[in-house]
Amino acid sequence: MSKKILICDDAPTALKLMEMVLADEGYEIHKAENAEQAMTLIEQKGPFDGGVYDVNMPGKNGIELTKDTLAHANGKNMKILIVSTESSDHLRQAGKDAGVKAWIVKPFEDEDLIEVLGKILV
Repeated sequence: MSKKILICDDAPTALKLMEMVLADEGYEIHKAENAEQAMTLIEQKGPFDGGVYDVNMPGKNGIELTKDTLAHANGKNMKILIVSTESSDHLRQAGKDAGVKAWIVKPFEDEDLIEVLGKILV
């Protein structure tokens, strides 16, 4: 059975790119454009195995979304990967404190996304 992944990014191009890369690897992909949509999907379609979240989004950011995800019954076991243009030590630490398992800086190579997600889902 394929792993269920929730991708949340407010940039349509980034969403589509990550969907194509991960779907080609056999993942079942669900997409959200903001934290509110992501939480609705977790509620209605969860549980998920993993999440790939952007940091900078309207409304709640990816770190806040990580906290909400892991606090939800359908999200408590999700492994979260942040994919963002942000790379400051401060934000990375905030992500780690929230429960983020890995961080990739945009732009990224497809292989990096596949490899890092695969490692945290083990």
